[in-house]
Amino acid sequence: MKVTRSPHVQPGGSAGKAPGIAPAKGKAFAEKLAGAEQAAGTAGGPAKAGAAGKASAVADLGAALQAGKLGPGAAIDQVIERVLDRQLGKAAAPALRAQLGQALRESLADDPLLSAKVRALGSK
Repeated sequence: MKVTRSPHVQPGGSAGKAPGIAPAKGKAFAEKLAGAEQAAGTAGGPAKAGAAGKASAVADLGAALQAGKLGPGAAIDQVIERVLDRQLGKAAAPALRAQLGQALRESLADDPLLSAKVRALGSK
């Protein structure tokens, strides 16, 4: 049996080229990439800003958990509430918040890796 290409398939690399825009190649590409990295580095970079925001979003909960002021279950509940606030907003319908919160809790319980991490919180 002979396998042939479909007549509608374009060879790789020929689809999606914008007219009038030449792709950056070789040294020009490297210079553009270096310029973009330098611009991101001087502005703190989206990765650095995102990592700092993510760490500070639950850093207080981690500190309270380590200090013994907060139990693992309460910490998980507060993390879920913060996720709901961020993703749905505080003005979201209570039924929607409850449904999504329940789905997140079920995911924590059903996923072997996540449930092991939650159990590890309680053993520290």
